[in-house]
This record gives sequence, C-alpha cells and structure tokens, in this order.
Amino acid sequence: MPSNNMSATAKSTTPIAPAVVESKDWTKATTPELLSGSEDESSVLDAKAKERRRRKQVRREERQRREAEEKRAREEAERQAREEAERKAREEVERKERERAEKERAESQARAESQQRKAAEEAAKQRAVEIATKQKTTAQEASKKRAREEPEVGPVGDVR
Repeated sequence: MPSNNMSATAKSTTPIAPAVVESKDWTKATTPELLSGSEDESSVLDAKAKERRRRKQVRREERQRREAEEKRAREEAERQAREEAERKAREEVERKERERAEKERAESQARAESQQRKAAEEAAKQRAVEIATKQKTTAQEASKKRAREEPEVGPVGDVR
C-alpha cells in the first residue's frame, strides 16, 4: 500500500535542464531562458515599433498626398479664376472698344448728315439766288421788250 509520507519528493512535470541538475547556481541555469524570453520580447517590441513606424509613414504619405491634391486643386482654382478674370477683362475691353467705335461711327454719321444738310441748305440758297437772279433778269428783259414794243408816247395829241 502506498504510504502517505510527506517526506517523499514531489515529481515535477516540467523537465529540468541538465545544467540545473549539475549546477548549484540556478542563475546561470535560468539566464539562457530569461535571455530567450527577452529576445522574444525585444523582437515583439521591434515588430511593434516597425509597425508603428510603417503606420506613421502611411499616415505621413496619405497627408502628403492629400496636401498635394489640395494644393493642385487650389492652384487649378486660382488658374481658372485668373483665366476668368482675364476673359472678363478682355470682354470689357472689347465691349468698350465696340462702344467707342459705335459712338465714333454715330458721330461721324451725324457730322456727315450735318454736312449734307448744310450742303443742301447752301444748294437751296444758291438755287434761290439763281432763281431770283433769273427772275430779275427775265423781268428786266420783259421790261425792255415792253418798252420796245410800246409806242413812244410823245406829247399829247400827237398821234401818228
């Protein structure tokens, strides 16, 4: 029958490294295990740090891409605004030039019409003078003709 002796050594299920069995200095025996754990831990930390750096780089690149896109959009908007302003300025210059040309044409036409009226008035005056001169000449000729055709009137009673 098995004895219930407490002094019996307990069996461990964890295998013990041969160094521990041979060495009385447990620190030397466990240091490789601790080192391997810290190496695992440092590699995990390195991996996490690399992942953080990668994510940070991705965020940086995304921010730079977004800023570049915003800059490109801003420059495009500024270019379009400049072109629109230039187009409006050209249209304004063209409109003013058309107005000036129209005004000049209207003034030229008004001068020409005024000159035509003055010429017509001068022509009418000239004709009036010519007609008056002709009428005067005709009246003088008629008067002379009548004077030639009328018998000379001599003293009264002397009729031939």
